Amino acid sequence: MKLNINEYPNVLEMEKKLISALMLKESKVVPKIIPILQPDDFYRPEHKLIYRAIISVYLQGTPPDILLVEEELKRTGDLQKISHRYLFSLIDYEFTTSRAESFALAIKEKANLRKFIQACLFSLDDAQQDIRTTAELISDAQRHFNDIINFNESAKKFAFPDFFLNHFNSEIEDMKNYALRKTGFDNLDLLQFFSPGLYVIGATPAAGKTTFCWQLLEQLAKNGESCIYCSYEMSKLELFSKSLARELFLRVPNTDLTAADIRRGARSIQLANTIKDFGASSLDLSVFELQDESIDDLLALLRPFCLNKAKAPIVCLDYLQIVPTSRDSAKLGIDDSVRKLKKFQRDTNTTFIVISSFNRTNYVHSVSFESFKESGNIEYTADVVWALQLNLMNSVQGFNDLSELRKRIDKAKKQQPRQINLKCLKNRQGTNYDCYFNYFSAHDCFKPCNNFNEKDDTDDFVP
Repeated sequence: MKLNINEYPNVLEMEKKLISALMLKESKVVPKIIPILQPDDFYRPEHKLIYRAIISVYLQGTPPDILLVEEELKRTGDLQKISHRYLFSLIDYEFTTSRAESFALAIKEKANLRKFIQACLFSLDDAQQDIRTTAELISDAQRHFNDIINFNESAKKFAFPDFFLNHFNSEIEDMKNYALRKTGFDNLDLLQFFSPGLYVIGATPAAGKTTFCWQLLEQLAKNGESCIYCSYEMSKLELFSKSLARELFLRVPNTDLTAADIRRGARSIQLANTIKDFGASSLDLSVFELQDESIDDLLALLRPFCLNKAKAPIVCLDYLQIVPTSRDSAKLGIDDSVRKLKKFQRDTNTTFIVISSFNRTNYVHSVSFESFKESGNIEYTADVVWALQLNLMNSVQGFNDLSELRKRIDKAKKQQPRQINLKCLKNRQGTNYDCYFNYFSAHDCFKPCNNFNEKDDTDDFVP
């Protein structure tokens, strides 16, 4: 079996941009890239030679600008294999320092795929010739595969001094970018450093967890983020009609149109204008409609969108308990899904917001980690754990009259707007906190507010 060299996996544009960054950033990026890439990892032969020259200049203690690289290529006799025009065209490619490492990892991944293809082809050719035993073929193939695996293992190891010499400052610069990330909820932005991580949000019934997360992603997209909503429950029509209902409510507060009305074909001039404005927007917000996809299937779908770690998307998964799993135990299946999500998040720098259901026994209690107990070991794996609840639930600790309590909860659910408390139960990025929202459920809209007056919320309710 033969494979045309042009059919091999490659990321030529990333190769060009990376080389541009290496020659124009006064060697700041070079020490981050050298541990990742060898010259032979580049797909284009000219790039292999240029990268080798860049390393040579750098190891001589001089920042490898394009003129010094040109001189090094002359010295080695390789310049004649690369036209001056092509070499100098590379400095015109757009680049940023923060993308260099993610580009290098993507280039390495394609190089590993090419090595894998070649190893498979060599093994196939040897097997077809029938001159070696099966054990010899397997041993040889295993050696080739181990060579590919060894890179991935070594890339995870960072020596203490090496990290501070070559990685600390650049990683801090990357993290500083996330300080500018805004959720669109002013109260939450004051309290939460929304850096990449695994965020889990649970909610009691009627607290609006899907609406809250969809609005959160839409607002992040309006602030320039790339966002993906992975829905096992709602269709894209249901989600986008929520956006229309909310925007229409913000423009025309006395509107009667709900998302359900919009899906049934209701129309108005204001709605037509809103639809037109949405159609002309540049929001990077997508929906994956899912049904039978396992967590592995989902991550395979997401991976192409997450190659650039410097601009990895914000992804919401709705919701954890209905993701198909092969485990007999639902709890073990959820544990597997959460671990895989966390590993993917770390590998790609993605920000995951995962919606989780609560234990039914906790529907009449204030939220706590006990509310998640049927949801696997979320509290250990997640970076941030949020819980949405009716604000009333902050006042019912120790109340024993369940019949009266349920009446109070039903009354709170019927309020317009509903008074909602977002409680942070765990926060690796800072301290725990509480945020408060008015939830206009008929219009799928959360509005931040100050802490509620509990007397107004409970009608002099005393446990």
